[in-house]
Amino acid sequence: MKALTLIALSISLFSTHLFADSGNINPDTARAYEGHILTFLWPDGQSSEHIHYKSVLSLQDIQHLRNTAESNNDSKQSEQTPFENIKKRLSNHVTIVANQKWTLIFREAGDVITKNFQSEQKKNGYPELTGNIKIKLGRYLESNIHYQHYLFDNLSQPFMEKNLENESNQPSFPILSDETEIKTFGPALVLKLDLSNKTASKKVNYLDHPKIGTLIYFEPIELEDAMAEIAAQSVTPETGKSLNYDSLRSTNELSSLGQ
Repeated sequence: MKALTLIALSISLFSTHLFADSGNINPDTARAYEGHILTFLWPDGQSSEHIHYKSVLSLQDIQHLRNTAESNNDSKQSEQTPFENIKKRLSNHVTIVANQKWTLIFREAGDVITKNFQSEQKKNGYPELTGNIKIKLGRYLESNIHYQHYLFDNLSQPFMEKNLENESNQPSFPILSDETEIKTFGPALVLKLDLSNKTASKKVNYLDHPKIGTLIYFEPIELEDAMAEIAAQSVTPETGKSLNYDSLRSTNELSSLGQ
């Protein structure tokens, strides 16, 4: 019965082109997980370590979102996650910027799944944080995360001279010279951060950094449940005042927060 269910779900997935390019799913080698990641920002002054931000040279590579519907986030914000109790207790002390959940199907050991995500917080249409995670199935689940966290400021943008005239040879609007500038609020500085981690499933891991804190967790699930979830998605378009970066540095300490 389970084999028939997997076949039916495979046909459904192929019809949506989700797995059309990579062949059949072998239930003997495939593994499925729910992946969870919680990203938060430590308040300034929680660590004496210097955090180096660099100037944003161009806004062209930063996606501008006029509204939430335009987000290309390929994950879903998780209402209930293994981090829910921790999240509630952390939120009084830190800024939660991303709380993501994915359904992951690895066809075999060595497979790599890539997911992109971004913060819910947007300033003038720009996300405060963007992220990319690559997850590899091996003896452990290996994660490589790339973050970009932005600081915002009023930016000057030059305008080229325009000398449009009407039929009476009079300017139709004031002429802007090469030196004319306007101010726009946008990303001015960026912190680029790469983090790596290896973890067994059902184990909360904390990825250490003085500015960006990360919790990551993988829950094994039945393959047919994962396939059904992906198919459904395809058709449905307290820690106290002492909490700070220096005191939250290990998985064991974090595990006690959720108890």
